[in-house]
Amino acid sequence: MSENYAYPLEPEWEIEEITTVVALYTAVETAFLNGIDRQLFLNQYRDFKQIVKSKSEEKQLTKRFLQASGFDMYVAVKAAQASNRKRIGPLSK
Repeated sequence: MSENYAYPLEPEWEIEEITTVVALYTAVETAFLNGIDRQLFLNQYRDFKQIVKSKSEEKQLTKRFLQASGFDMYVAVKAAQASNRKRIGPLSK
């Protein structure tokens, strides 16, 4: 993993869609590094799912994001969904 990496994005996405997806990627990083408000994270994931509707596309993006960043979006999402606490994280890689 490099400190400088590119987020996995799709060329057909509009600017608003890219902004939404990048917001989730940033939230995942924050969840691992500092912790994040659970409801904020879940809202960003919900918005992400409005763009990435297919489970297979989500899995591909999750894998590409993990390879680029070292942060596992799946782990962050599952932690947020399973918790009833106000904040999640910081999470372990």
